[in-house]
Amino acid sequence: MPEPVGLSVSGLSGRAVALPPPEVDVNRYVADLVRREIRLGLLPPGSALPSEREFAEMLGVGRTPVQLAFRQLRSEGLIEQRRGRNGGAFVRGASEDESRFQDVIAEAVRNRDEIRLAMEYRCLVEPVVARLASERRTAVELATLQAAHDELQSAPDDASFMRSDAVFHLVLAHITGNPFLVRGIEESRQCCHPALALLPESGAFHDATIAEHHEILAAVEAREPADAERAMRAHVERSMWSVQKLLSTLKERQPDAPR
Repeated sequence: MPEPVGLSVSGLSGRAVALPPPEVDVNRYVADLVRREIRLGLLPPGSALPSEREFAEMLGVGRTPVQLAFRQLRSEGLIEQRRGRNGGAFVRGASEDESRFQDVIAEAVRNRDEIRLAMEYRCLVEPVVARLASERRTAVELATLQAAHDELQSAPDDASFMRSDAVFHLVLAHITGNPFLVRGIEESRQCCHPALALLPESGAFHDATIAEHHEILAAVEAREPADAERAMRAHVERSMWSVQKLLSTLKERQPDAPR
């Protein structure tokens, strides 16, 4: 899909990543890069990572730092190594992996207070992001947003749906042209990732998200800032309600979790 200048919501899927700054440890850079895209939903469960050789070539480094990064990500339970002809490193998912599922639940319960604050941040900031996007978007950026919405509607599974959902929100943030808003939206979504990954995979939940995104898109296209802000507020407040309900349910199931 077309991308406005400066928009980079998924460097790994396009096999295009920025080179690490000279003062940064490459293995930490690689681990942070993969972790970010997983937590943003841009690398859905089951996604294949570039091979160690490909990663090293993209960054212009040796394979050792990449191997160390992959080892760290495996220890965190984020990726797994598969052997054989179609082997390699793959993103682990909560829905098909019981141990990963339990890890995600534990993380959501452990970080529930921070997740609530991140959702509160989204409710305060994302309506303003939608307002600014409706005022500042170009024709190319609108096409990018429309493409993200089209992918959401045609998503074949829940993982693809979550990825398209994330792309839609990140595109809106990039359209504002404000790097502080972009970073804030990225960081808040990464914080919320454990809870978002556990939300219902139901048709009704998906249908509501599609309808709400359509209202936001229509307002941005029509350059109606008040409507864009109102539609986004309704969308993120519903998400916050769903996340709060989920966290309360999880806490009841794990009453011994640390406060």
